[in-house]
Amino acid sequence: MNSSQRPVVIGAGWSGLACAVQLVRQGRKPIVLDAAPSPGGRARAVDHDFGSQRLRLDNGQHLLLGAYRDTLELMRQVGVPHARVLVPTPFCVSYPDGWRLAATRAPAPWHIAVGLLRARRMRLGERWALAAWSQQQRRAHWRLASDMPAAALFAGQPVALVRRLWRPLCLAALNVELEQASARILLSVLRDSLGADEAASRLLLPCTDLSALFPEAAMQWLLANGADVRLHCPAMGVRAQNAQRGCQVLLREGAIATDAVVLAVPPDRAAALLEAAHPALEPTVTALRALRFAPICTAYLRFPPGTRLRRPFYALLDDARSARYGHWVFDRGALDPALDGILSVVISGAGAHMELSRDALGLRIAAQLCAEFGLPQPLDHFTIMEKHATVIPAPDLHRPGVRLPVAGLLLAADSAQSPYPSTIEGSVRAGVMAARALAD
Repeated sequence: MNSSQRPVVIGAGWSGLACAVQLVRQGRKPIVLDAAPSPGGRARAVDHDFGSQRLRLDNGQHLLLGAYRDTLELMRQVGVPHARVLVPTPFCVSYPDGWRLAATRAPAPWHIAVGLLRARRMRLGERWALAAWSQQQRRAHWRLASDMPAAALFAGQPVALVRRLWRPLCLAALNVELEQASARILLSVLRDSLGADEAASRLLLPCTDLSALFPEAAMQWLLANGADVRLHCPAMGVRAQNAQRGCQVLLREGAIATDAVVLAVPPDRAAALLEAAHPALEPTVTALRALRFAPICTAYLRFPPGTRLRRPFYALLDDARSARYGHWVFDRGALDPALDGILSVVISGAGAHMELSRDALGLRIAAQLCAEFGLPQPLDHFTIMEKHATVIPAPDLHRPGVRLPVAGLLLAADSAQSPYPSTIEGSVRAGVMAARALAD
């Protein structure tokens, strides 16, 4: 098979790898290009020296849900035993002060109903409001006639319920505040998780690093099945011969002629690659450049060995006025013994914390954890600031479709239109959709 018969996937993140795996399943042998030295994109492991220890941590804290059917299916396909690497936990929002709402292992919708009855420090009016709201969405099939800011969905909900449940879930799933978020996109996530069966609502906590969770196994599977994966090999541009013929992917040295290119890269990178590809792509490039991004910060703190939280993770009540910025904290040692004493704290979206240095933000997070849990001062800390972590899922968000107006050019990852936000599942689904579009 010559290279012109091999589709080229630009990007070896979760979306590009998902696309490549699906292409192999369809009988194609893709070429996968990535500038990075390792696969995984923005959901991969990084090495960091914590004192005398060199630890393999993640470049951001990510969770999976039982509803992530495409991700779980691809993990099975490449030989990752997700029963061993993911710890299923019933849906739960728990705070250090004792406020707690957790689903139970029961058929839907009883898993949520019983959880409401057993909720802690939730007032009767709040329980009733949550039950009535959920029933209203079920009757509407979790759909809206027109999009709106997600804050409007909860206009009649008790303030405490919005503060402790809906806002944290929006930040976790969409990485922006309720006022910025698309109600339609948030409802699609809630429909497939809380609105589905108990298994779909479970949180799947990784007990290994993100690279081992899928990217490394996917790369080995692709190589074993005839794909060509080239790391340290950035694409420099794409050129289309015309709207009906093949394309060229420009490299630092030479080019690859192909009949199909999938751009599984962030929107700004996709726009740069397509800028001079073909005149028909000018509206696509404009649309990609119009997309805006939200940051995610992940602080890692090393405490003395044996330091544990009572639960694997907690929600945190943030308050920027008192420099309490953390939204969620995870006890990494509870899931992976190699990370004994390591806590990770996630701050979703923009805010005053982005004006701080990484060191200063880590110190603020340490103070927040010490106040909430009575922990000693950490032995060490470091913070990862990902300024362009996710596309802002604004109401009526417009992203180009998977198929571009030039034959053989397709989009995946965060660049392509999707009912999902910039999550692992959203990226994986976009990659699979692009591969399937090539088969049509």
